[in-house]
Amino acid sequence: MTSRAVLFLQLGGPETLDDVPGFLYRLFSDPDVIRVRPALLRKAIAASIAFGRKKASRELYRSIGGGSPIRRLTDQQAAGVERRLAARGRPVPVRTAMTCSAPLVEDVVRELSRSGVDRFLAVPLYPQYSLTTTKGALARSREAVERFTGGATLFEMCSWPTHPLFVQAHADLIAAEIAKFPDPRPEAVHLLFSAHSIPKKLVTREGDPYQREVEASVDAIALRLGGRSPRTLAYQSKLGPVEWLGPQTLDVLRELGSAGTAQVLVIPIAFVTDHVETLYEVDQLFGDAALAAGIAHFRRTPGLNDDPTFLAALEDIVLAQPGFWSDAPAA
Repeated sequence: MTSRAVLFLQLGGPETLDDVPGFLYRLFSDPDVIRVRPALLRKAIAASIAFGRKKASRELYRSIGGGSPIRRLTDQQAAGVERRLAARGRPVPVRTAMTCSAPLVEDVVRELSRSGVDRFLAVPLYPQYSLTTTKGALARSREAVERFTGGATLFEMCSWPTHPLFVQAHADLIAAEIAKFPDPRPEAVHLLFSAHSIPKKLVTREGDPYQREVEASVDAIALRLGGRSPRTLAYQSKLGPVEWLGPQTLDVLRELGSAGTAQVLVIPIAFVTDHVETLYEVDQLFGDAALAAGIAHFRRTPGLNDDPTFLAALEDIVLAQPGFWSDAPAA
């Protein structure tokens, strides 16, 4: 039994329609999502939002098969990286750990601790750091290790927006999709990179590096592709009345259609698995909008999921943590 373990941190999602209210409540109880103090007031707001949104949210998940595939796909990523590490003589468990659905971070850490793990590596599966995602996932990991492990050590990875293999994985998927268009010349396909939006004030007032890191990912991928395709970066999944990062992906699609653009490829740049934001929002909502805007050919790249190049990226990220792998006792 190894004393080390890797945590693949993700938001999670409801696996069944019955799971939707609980998922929504956990999501909106997060102090980095609903930035309200005290906690009791925030939880009351979260309960109200979960109740008000559960019917509409269930319909979204019903439209993609009755639940989110994010746990299954993250488990596949974890298993794939675990196999790759074992093949390199680094046999350690790699576990999915979610912040808003099972398996929750706390439960995973407690189980691993009981099996003898006293050295953890937390890897948020958010390529670009954000106060709304990475910060909370790492904080939950720290709290769980302190609470359940009695002196274990936690090593942390923050973000990896331009990791060469992450960039290559996207570039390969883009090239494969471009080849499927009626006119497969790269310059004839408009690349529409779409990232989950966040409130703009987090960037302008609190220094969230998310926008800068998303732009770095897009630039690196475009460079790897040779810069032949026109491209736009836009943002999706806006919630609430405050100003969010833009432009909105829906607005860009309408503008591209008005300009006579015939071929558009959407690249979900901030997600590493398919889930409701790709399977519903991109495939259905954006697909319908593209058709209405007169865009004749609309596609998207598949999620990175268990793409071998992406798994190699995650393997490299895990291996590149010397303190975690050191044979010396952790400080």
